[in-house]
Amino acid sequence: MSEGLAPTAVLVAGPPGPVRDALVAELSAAFAGLAAVHTGHEPVTTAGHLPPEATLALVAVVDDGTDVDARIAALCTDERASRACTVLVTERARHDDLARALDEDHLAAVIGVPWTSGWLGEHARSQLARWLRSQDPDDPRLPRLESEEGRPLELPPSSLLRDLELDERALTARLVDALDRALGPRPRLRLPEGTRLTHQGIGVDGVIVVLEGSVALDRDSEVGELRLHHASTGPVVGLLSLTQQRRAFFTARTTTDVEVIHISLEQLEHALAVEPEVGGVMAAATARALATRLRRSEQLQVEKVKLNAELEEERRQLAEALEELEGTRLELVESARMATLGELSAGIAHELNNPASAVARAASFIAEDLGRLLARHPRGTALQAAIEMVRDRPPLGTSQQRQLRRELADALGDDRTARRLVSAGVHEPERVAELARDLDAEEIEELVTAAELGGAVRNLTLGTGRVTDLVDSLRSYARPADATVEDVDVRRTLDDALHLVAHRLDGIELTREDAEELPAVEGFPGPLGQVWTNLVLNAVDAMDGAGQLTIRTSTADDAVLVEVVDDGPGIPPEVLPRLFEPRFTTKHGRVRYGLGLGLAISQRIIHSHGGEITVASEPGHTVATVRLPAA
Repeated sequence: MSEGLAPTAVLVAGPPGPVRDALVAELSAAFAGLAAVHTGHEPVTTAGHLPPEATLALVAVVDDGTDVDARIAALCTDERASRACTVLVTERARHDDLARALDEDHLAAVIGVPWTSGWLGEHARSQLARWLRSQDPDDPRLPRLESEEGRPLELPPSSLLRDLELDERALTARLVDALDRALGPRPRLRLPEGTRLTHQGIGVDGVIVVLEGSVALDRDSEVGELRLHHASTGPVVGLLSLTQQRRAFFTARTTTDVEVIHISLEQLEHALAVEPEVGGVMAAATARALATRLRRSEQLQVEKVKLNAELEEERRQLAEALEELEGTRLELVESARMATLGELSAGIAHELNNPASAVARAASFIAEDLGRLLARHPRGTALQAAIEMVRDRPPLGTSQQRQLRRELADALGDDRTARRLVSAGVHEPERVAELARDLDAEEIEELVTAAELGGAVRNLTLGTGRVTDLVDSLRSYARPADATVEDVDVRRTLDDALHLVAHRLDGIELTREDAEELPAVEGFPGPLGQVWTNLVLNAVDAMDGAGQLTIRTSTADDAVLVEVVDDGPGIPPEVLPRLFEPRFTTKHGRVRYGLGLGLAISQRIIHSHGGEITVASEPGHTVATVRLPAA
């Protein structure tokens, strides 16, 4: 062992017997003075008994009939053994227990028993030489690992294998020397850039050896001319065409000024016959060119897959962009429609406001004029009392009207008069009976007429109030979203929205649950009213026109909460996560939500107010919750 170097160990692991003994004997002779041979049955145990300072270079595992993969895997748990070169010595003709060792690159060679005497030692010395050079190219033990001819053992003895390890320039030089020996000195040809050396589809009658410069291989296709090889062309052009019925598969074209040697087919055949090295070097050159082209093809395949992935990603992004553009277009259409609706609402509100005000004033004048007229009537006081009795009373329900008719009929003894009084809105049968007690039939008719006039005045007042409320709601709804931010009364915007959708609430039992104190929020009344309209109409659609609708307002943590609750069938769990996607709808593919607003747009409006909107649902109970920060 060389001085100053860590001792090198070789491990032979296997059952005692003639195979292990012969292996130990041959390896001991091969590694005399280079490495110490250690033996044992189990690889792991034997490796554990090595001297701590020893470097394990080679492990020979003798097959004992058990799972070889398991033995090698266990061996590799030892740090020194995992870095060593491992070979298997076996008498078995077939193995199905080496997949893991090969897959994990833990097997260098498989040696069959019996082996040729002396060759195994040479093989092991070559493995040791390769391992030492991988650890330290200047290891002083390497010169001792040479063949009798002075060749380093880690280099292959075959000329073909040696030629394969040469670089392209050295390989070309060996080929030219061999051709010159066979054919005499070959003339060198200087060719300019752009010269075609072979023509696609045209016969090839020889080969061209490129000494200097670059040549590319192009091929015409239905998509035009493609450059398939450039750096991967190789030094011999035209040789592979001989396997294609002597027709060139590519057009070989010089891409720089080049220096070449032209060898005709007859010259090549003569050189192969008289100089064996020509065939070996040309085979090596061809193998290297094929390997280079294969690597290039694989690289192109990888690039193609990468480009396809990038194109697919770009296609996906373009699809998303198109979808977003389509969504933006639809939102612009919706915005334009809402702007038109706002203008129409403003116009309608203006047109309705004047006649509604006129009717309200007329109702007031009628009440005042009736009072002045009745002041001169002999029974004016009683008639005025009858008018006032019904003028400010709200309408009665059907069951209440039936009960009052019976009570008045009993008090007056006249069912027809009782019906007229109830229709006029009389609520107090005792007072009517008191007024009519001393009246004759004509006077009772005047009393009924006065009550009907009071009911008419009341209906005028209620009607004009309803129109006025609608006008105010339309004005709020039509207010532009870019108006000045103001403190908004959420309950007022809810009232406005409910006024506008009252015609859709027939059959719906509406319940309002409002907090006693509800702070204002900063924002825009119009867009908020649009959101409430959308949520209410969604709930009405879900209930199919019949059910319980609850609108609840409350406060929590300096925020105003608005909840729209319906008892419809609920939203399927697979649909719920998609409710706020742009243009998503469950309405048979129609992009329509409420008054043109989808939940995505409603969400955007609420977000612009610094709030959030969520929807929770289960069968029979769906809650849309809007949270807005208090002003």
